[in-house]
Amino acid sequence: MTKIEAVIFDMDGLMFDTEVLYYEANRTIAKRIDLAYTWEFHEKYIGVSDEEFHKELYLTFETEAAETLINEGGQALLEHVEVNGLRKKKGLIELLDYLESKNIKKIVASSSIKSVVSLFLEKEQLTSYFDAIIGGDEVTRAKPSPEIYEKAWLKTQVPKEHTLVLEDSLNGIRASYDANIPVIMIPDLILPTNEAKEKTLMILDDLNQVKTFIKQQNQ
Repeated sequence: MTKIEAVIFDMDGLMFDTEVLYYEANRTIAKRIDLAYTWEFHEKYIGVSDEEFHKELYLTFETEAAETLINEGGQALLEHVEVNGLRKKKGLIELLDYLESKNIKKIVASSSIKSVVSLFLEKEQLTSYFDAIIGGDEVTRAKPSPEIYEKAWLKTQVPKEHTLVLEDSLNGIRASYDANIPVIMIPDLILPTNEAKEKTLMILDDLNQVKTFIKQQNQ
């Protein structure tokens, strides 16, 4: 790995502790309409686009139930965030401040739709840190397709070997790997698999450790 000049961030589970919030919002609606919505089901779709997840809901549940879950689950999540805000992952602000001080470019590439990404960043007053945002609704193929990371990388205007992706999901790691952009995993809810270990530069505990790694690389 050479000097790092740009960092591409995933959002859910990497920047914010949102995966459990998504599940709890959907679970609340599912219980009200007597729908068997389990963590085992939800976990399979962590890191995929909203479109792909919604498609699976329609395949798994009756149309009316799927529509209720999509519409009211999403609204429940947004209401929760509006009232309570988001819990930022350990080391996020410290890492962003360091990257800002060194003029290292910062891009968000999230499977969530761009309006939600923008809303979350605004809610936590982080918008000004980032040079660009790519949402899952701006690509034709979701992670694990490399498309979103290819698109994000073009925004950096630096070589791929000087770019670093930060991910918590296996689908995101696959996407970055297939885009030939170095990736570090910071696990959230899913433990690293052998595939994750093979396709990442390294696996670190939190974003403070990422900051330390970048400082060492850029000395």
